[in-house]
Amino acid sequence: MDNYLLNEYAAMKAEVRDLRRRISSLKHEMKKASAACDDGKGVKGWKGRGSVRVTGYPPSLFHKKQEKMMELVLLLECREVEFLDRTLEVERFIEAIAKSEMRIMFRLYYIEDFSYIKVADEMNQMFPRRSIAYTDENVKKRIQRFLAAC
Repeated sequence: MDNYLLNEYAAMKAEVRDLRRRISSLKHEMKKASAACDDGKGVKGWKGRGSVRVTGYPPSLFHKKQEKMMELVLLLECREVEFLDRTLEVERFIEAIAKSEMRIMFRLYYIEDFSYIKVADEMNQMFPRRSIAYTDENVKKRIQRFLAAC
């Protein structure tokens, strides 16, 4: 696994969040459209004064729109599954790292999306007895060297 795929992982996480948002908004829109599909007459106001007519989409247009929306939802869900497969690859790569210290650094930097400074702070909190404290440059170089060795 190279540095490009690991960096792409952060973008994939953001895209998965966007896909989930789009899927939920499409499903919500489909629910709204199905509620507005019926025609009917009703009574408006207290004690039945006045009448109101409830109209919606023509049934043929409604069904076409609903089919297209379902097709789009399925497409987005398939793309989300592809991203989850790549996520699994990244997770497996990180779990295959032999040294625990490096696994923690990779997890914090790539999965938790921390900056090098934040990774160094977390590592210093996890390993307070270490003779040489972690710095952002230290963490950055260790990650780069590890990836170059792979």
